[in-house]
Amino acid sequence: MRKSRRSFVAQLRWSSALYFFYGAALLRLVGDQVTLVAGDVARYPDPDGLPEDIDGAGLAARLDNAQLVSDGAGNLYNYNGDRIRRIQLPAVWRAATGGGAAQPGAEPGAAGAAQPAPAVAVVSTLPYVAPDVISGMVFLPPATQRVQPSGGEGGQQQASSSAGGSGSGETGWLAFGTETALYRLPLPIPEPVAAGGAAAPAAGGAGLQAQLLAGCEGYRDVTDGRGEQARLCQFMGMTSDAAGNIYLADGYKVDEEEDAPCVRRVSPAGVVTTLVTDLPRDNWWSPVILPNGYLAMGARRRSGKGQLLLIDLGLTPVLSQWRPAADDAPASAAPRSLPADLGALLDAQPDGTADLTIRVGERRFHVHRAILSARCDYFKRRLAGGAFEDARAAELDLPDTDPDAFALLLRRLYTGGADVPSEQARGVAELADRLLLPELCAAAQGVVAASVTAGTVVDCLLWAWGCCESRGPGGFGQLLGRLKEWYVSHHEQVRREAGPSRQRRGWRRLR
Repeated sequence: MRKSRRSFVAQLRWSSALYFFYGAALLRLVGDQVTLVAGDVARYPDPDGLPEDIDGAGLAARLDNAQLVSDGAGNLYNYNGDRIRRIQLPAVWRAATGGGAAQPGAEPGAAGAAQPAPAVAVVSTLPYVAPDVISGMVFLPPATQRVQPSGGEGGQQQASSSAGGSGSGETGWLAFGTETALYRLPLPIPEPVAAGGAAAPAAGGAGLQAQLLAGCEGYRDVTDGRGEQARLCQFMGMTSDAAGNIYLADGYKVDEEEDAPCVRRVSPAGVVTTLVTDLPRDNWWSPVILPNGYLAMGARRRSGKGQLLLIDLGLTPVLSQWRPAADDAPASAAPRSLPADLGALLDAQPDGTADLTIRVGERRFHVHRAILSARCDYFKRRLAGGAFEDARAAELDLPDTDPDAFALLLRRLYTGGADVPSEQARGVAELADRLLLPELCAAAQGVVAASVTAGTVVDCLLWAWGCCESRGPGGFGQLLGRLKEWYVSHHEQVRREAGPSRQRRGWRRLR
């Protein structure tokens, strides 16, 4: 079966359903049941051009599998070219309990009553044509958009009644962008549904007016500023945080000679700020904010291979707010435990509860002083009041440390347990010894000893010997002895397989 070019997913904030594209069809997942919402699973978008979109109800509609956005009020939106399409979901799917679609059948107690109409989604094209091909779209809640941007679609100032304040009746904003400008449409958009449930033609509704949020149509550059004074440069995809800021993977291509990718933020007031400029020189697209506050972006490298980039910006994602139905709840919830709860607390960072940030290389870890002080003697001494100058600092540096090893050590401090992968065992052992965690150091050394082979034993011996030389034999002397015994027992195999490692400096002295 031929696969779709792209796949986009939206989880509605008020339900337990997951909506996603397969080919040119929109599907709905509730529990382990998948149902067709609209479109045709046997039809695929044309990779050489924009497919024909057809408005209608359920199977009669045709969709392109572009980005999918939920407004949290029973509507999904996607785009194709310069048009925006709305998928109005049946009211029975929008119940706060998250229940599934009603099954056709007679109403109880009403013999011979008419059969209720099946739940059908209605697809319609909004009466609006964007100035250029749309590159991305997000939903912004109304509370985040009360600051009026600088101008309208053509630079015309908009009336303040469109700013989304209380009493305006608006439920948020649909923000979208072309390659060089960002716009927004106020929600709710009038429903273009005619009598009988059929979608009314797009041309029959009143035209919509979009507000310019930032950038200037047709003027491509990477220039920070507010509103139409800023310049955007062929971004692909967009995402937003809980405060209503929009994030772009911009600078897709400055000119034919040079690529200059960067991460940019657009505030609710339309202020564009460049945050990260030292990205690898690839075409980055579809940024997403992960639950831990990282910004994730994908790229297709010039070699043809895909790449995923994670940037720790400490963002606050828009978290799902749906309430599952009683039927969706597990029959017997797993008992709560302190390690599980503390592990969940660590995974939720940054959530506003952390009172300390630890910088390890280019990464920042948001942690809790009380937990680190109670679980680690090194941090207990370093964070003790008056003991060090940085005892009350909001951020601390941990130089000469591997971030991955520290992440594993941090999970051990919070949960009391964390498996040590063999490829990280040496780094974790050294860091645990440095941070006065003898149990973790011993566990990591045990992984080193258990995973040693004829091809790695020489390197492991030299490493353990170096640790003994620099830290004293107390911490790593026992491991060095175990590795020597293994080497003697497998000497002939090591001689055949160790290769150049036996010529390394220090090996003769160690022997």
